[in-house]
Amino acid sequence: MDPRSRNGVVGMFLAAAATVATLLLELPLVVPILLFLGGCLLEVYVVRQSLRRR
Repeated sequence: MDPRSRNGVVGMFLAAAATVATLLLELPLVVPILLFLGGCLLEVYVVRQSLRRR
């Protein structure tokens, strides 16, 4: 493997590692938002179902 292609592979690996690390750092911010949105949708669904039954 010549040095130039090895540097390219190392650079790609570092970029991928940085992307994964960024996603892991953002995860604590993203998860509560997703849970909140999911809870809101579930609430709307439950309310509509209960209104239909009456």
